[in-house]
Amino acid sequence: MLNSFKNNRFGRKLHVRLKAAAVLLAITSCAPTSQSGTCGRPDLAFGGDVLLHSLIQSDAAARTEGFAPAFAPLGGALSRALVTSVNLEGPAARNIAPSGREVPDPGTLFDGHIYSGYPRFNYHPSIAGVLASVGVDVVQTANNHAMDRGAIGADRTLSALAAAGLATTGTHPRGATATWHTTRQVAGYNIAFLACTFSTNGLADPGGQALRCYGNQPSIPTLIHTLNTQPGIDGVVLLPHWGTEYSARPTARQRTLARAAAEAGAIAIVGAHPHVLQPLETIVTSDGRRVPVAFSLGNLISSQWQLAQRTGAILYLDLSATAQGLEATGARYLPTRVERTTEQGVAVFPAASLATGAASLAHAQRILGPGMVTPDGCLAP
Repeated sequence: MLNSFKNNRFGRKLHVRLKAAAVLLAITSCAPTSQSGTCGRPDLAFGGDVLLHSLIQSDAAARTEGFAPAFAPLGGALSRALVTSVNLEGPAARNIAPSGREVPDPGTLFDGHIYSGYPRFNYHPSIAGVLASVGVDVVQTANNHAMDRGAIGADRTLSALAAAGLATTGTHPRGATATWHTTRQVAGYNIAFLACTFSTNGLADPGGQALRCYGNQPSIPTLIHTLNTQPGIDGVVLLPHWGTEYSARPTARQRTLARAAAEAGAIAIVGAHPHVLQPLETIVTSDGRRVPVAFSLGNLISSQWQLAQRTGAILYLDLSATAQGLEATGARYLPTRVERTTEQGVAVFPAASLATGAASLAHAQRILGPGMVTPDGCLAP
């Protein structure tokens, strides 16, 4: 009875309002609001591209702690949210060569062949445990480097992430029934995360292991609509790998997909791939819902050194029940900056923690808007 009730528009809205009442105390104690000006625990956090170029991998190989120092300066910036997602831009496939074949273990985190940087990335699978240790819960594996180690590389990446306790979205193992999304409970709501990619850089994907953002059947909006009709899902977050590299402006194609996804029922859209920040806009759907679209969060970590590429941002969102249904609200950003230090090697820092961070803070404010950016990612009173 409840499931059929939820599957009509009025029923779904009322169900959300009733569910919100049941978890009201949890929400008000954990999530900051623009009225309170507090910095409690956000419901959702999103980091940008984890793009481990050769320099980052070689720094990790030279340290007994591996990749951990590269993320340590973030402190609790990722773990403060109830659920955190990042884009892992490349495979983490143990002992897989660029040919897609298994080879002997090189005995190091970086050898330039098995574990390598651009143009065919592959990361030592120990990165999975490091991401989990800094608070990541969901990893987007659909991106243009998803097939850099072929089908077995995609399989081993999923295995490495699962072994670290991380959920994944956007790719699936060979021969498996395609379940593209993952669902996590957030502040009492069951939220589906769905990632897709515009391309796999022309590399073969004979098993259809990576979900495409465009030309896929069923389409991304159809998948979102279908997820929204499932009784165990209260909202869908779309994580598209899209846009033009190094451009701060969203393309018409991004905007078209964003509008279609929002109308299909997505509560938030958080993009990746441009490797620079792009603005956040709010789509008001035909049924009156407000859907935040963060077109790109830039790089969380990379060894690209131009200001626009070394500056990223962590996005925080909260979940709120409204008259229109469940919405993602309270968007705010914590700007980040990549530096290379003697202690950490290449590492990502909250921009405000660095003497050099003022340039990144100013850049983030130019792209995202001063009202969206705070040094600590908290809403102003």
